[in-house]
Amino acid sequence: MRYRRPIRMNRITTSERNIIRRLAPVLATGALVVLAACGDDSAATDQPTDTAGTIASPDTSSTVPATTAGGVAGFEHPTGTDDVVVEIIYEGGLVPADFAFRNLPTLLVSGGGTQFVLGPQIEIYPGPMLPNVLTSDIGEEGVQTLLELAADHGLLTHKEYERNDMVADAADTVVRVYANGEVYEHRAYALGMGTSPESDGTETGDRAELQAFVEAATSQMPMDGTPFAPETFLLMATPIDDAIVADIELSTTVDWTVDTVALADAAECLAVPAADVQELFAGSNQATYFTDGDVTYQVAAKPQLPGDSC
Repeated sequence: MRYRRPIRMNRITTSERNIIRRLAPVLATGALVVLAACGDDSAATDQPTDTAGTIASPDTSSTVPATTAGGVAGFEHPTGTDDVVVEIIYEGGLVPADFAFRNLPTLLVSGGGTQFVLGPQIEIYPGPMLPNVLTSDIGEEGVQTLLELAADHGLLTHKEYERNDMVADAADTVVRVYANGEVYEHRAYALGMGTSPESDGTETGDRAELQAFVEAATSQMPMDGTPFAPETFLLMATPIDDAIVADIELSTTVDWTVDTVALADAAECLAVPAADVQELFAGSNQATYFTDGDVTYQVAAKPQLPGDSC
């Protein structure tokens, strides 16, 4: 099961309520949906990093103009279906390698106006092997409204955020915004816990603005989107001792039946066509292990989202 540390959020301001009201027509037809590393900001974080940890260069060859087709001033942003415009994700913390590999954004909006959100997860163990990713279309209007929200909270500038080093093993809240030919990465460690014991979890300054953006962006998350049907899955396969598997509650071991894929080739990351593995994964869960040849593997799998790659 996925576990995410609760985030303490500030109260939505009147300005944010006005923005959310403007989202209402979009939400009625497909809605603004929001998909959820210890580290610090530096000049290097101005470059986007995909969820597999690979530096990704945005496609700046195709952007919307400063004035949209409707004549309304807007923000430039990548427009490709595989481009990312806004991403909110939680990275790092004390988690196993397979958990970090499977980690997906809470919100991801592509250049084509498609939003990806993690839908409801079944509360059983072992849960399904594949995550429940939902999509919906927010169009250019929804993209522009989200970018305006980011601008209102000062996220269209490069910033470094004060750390709370009194908290151990927390995750970074990471917001990436691709706009106006720039990539703005905002990374705040233990967001929602303040920066000192005296703060009592209350954020101030830039950390409060980042927290307020995340709250406002995720406050309207419907869970009735269309199940995402990926063309590609990304896999990481780790050899595991059979004795360890036997000690794992409710574990099962099955044969790896995909002749086109060798799990030995997926030690770090391997992209495979969804059609080759969909049926096998659909019948598996988080306690399913696979035998390929004479080796048993633990397989972490996730759908390939825009901006992600091996």
